[in-house]
Amino acid sequence: MIETEIKKLTAAIEALTKAMAPLTADYVPVETPVEAPVEAPVETPVEAPVEAPIAKEVMDKDVLTRMCIKLSRDGHKDAIKAKLATYGVTHVTKLVGDNNYGPFCDWTVDLFNKGEPQ
Repeated sequence: MIETEIKKLTAAIEALTKAMAPLTADYVPVETPVEAPVEAPVETPVEAPVEAPIAKEVMDKDVLTRMCIKLSRDGHKDAIKAKLATYGVTHVTKLVGDNNYGPFCDWTVDLFNKGEPQ
């Protein structure tokens, strides 16, 4: 009885092995390589240089923000933070009104043009 079960299991294993043979890595036929289409090089967008506006001119908040980012990268981060603190804000986007927005714009333009805060 056990011998017949062993023979049945052996036959089943052999049948499975034959059925799996086409699925093994050794059996996979080598196909001709598929040529991938050549893609055009992707151009990365270059950040537009920030042009300093004329002092005393109200500027767009995006321009002011980009100028502050550039100045911060150029080593004026602490000066910008200190100037913002004098207006009671922590970010350029929180400047509101002519009492602080205009003077901060002028200060930023002066710093951008001269490289030294006043």
